Amino acid sequence: MKPIVEMLSPLAAAEPVVCEVVRGQDFGCVWHYHPECEITLVLKGGSERLVGNNISRIEPGDLVLLGSNVPHDYRNQPSADVPATEVEAIVVQFMPQLPGHEDWMQRSTMIPIRRLFQRADQGVVVTGITRLTATRIVQEMLHVHGMKRVILLLQLLDLLSNSEDLREISSSVLPQPRPGASDRITMACEFIAAHLPEPIYVADLAAIVGLGKSAFSRLFKKCTGRTVPQYVNELRIARACLLLAETDLTVSQISMDCGFVSPAHFQRQFREHQHCVPLVYRSRVAQPV
Repeated sequence: MKPIVEMLSPLAAAEPVVCEVVRGQDFGCVWHYHPECEITLVLKGGSERLVGNNISRIEPGDLVLLGSNVPHDYRNQPSADVPATEVEAIVVQFMPQLPGHEDWMQRSTMIPIRRLFQRADQGVVVTGITRLTATRIVQEMLHVHGMKRVILLLQLLDLLSNSEDLREISSSVLPQPRPGASDRITMACEFIAAHLPEPIYVADLAAIVGLGKSAFSRLFKKCTGRTVPQYVNELRIARACLLLAETDLTVSQISMDCGFVSPAHFQRQFREHQHCVPLVYRSRVAQPV
């Protein structure tokens, strides 16, 4: 099921930062994406959220920041032992570039914010003491407009960009080298992405970028935070999630397309990362709201 492109809210023409309360039997959305960044604070109800290739249970207080064009959905479905209750949430949407100040993110002092937005491309959930302060700011946004709301947003982004209480949600956005990574590692990552269905060996990557195997492995881990096998496997799982969600390819076809040695190996790796088998993942993503 391909995500639906959601157009800009009509309120965006009047407000640089849109802030709305969602109430009802569901969140009023489907599997979709949009150009705005989004902050969602769940106040009541809700059963699960889908962000990229991740499906997680949610509870009141759940606070998530999503970057531009990240596929997502919020659902309110009853389980066998817990009936669905009415939902209530605050949803904030904004463009990463403020009107008239499109270059503000390029200033050197904005590096922490740029890194926050890079993390938000995978979705980030806010936890700990940071969530308490962030929740208060989001709630305050409901009662102000114009520049006062923009100022609160900037306070919130500053808080999040300097917090250790954030955790990435999804790996469906293909992992990338960290900012400032070596050009050699960038070259290696591009090669991996282009040859994902094929066997990929550390020695071959090292030779391509002109380094010894050990030196390359150390540099790769420093620049990506992963070993080469971890990085390749994460890339393959991410691509598999995309194909399961958006195509009708069989599990065997997806296994081959993503470079797994066999469907059985794919099933094991997928279960380890997603905590369910591929067909269960496909059915959960395809469930109607």
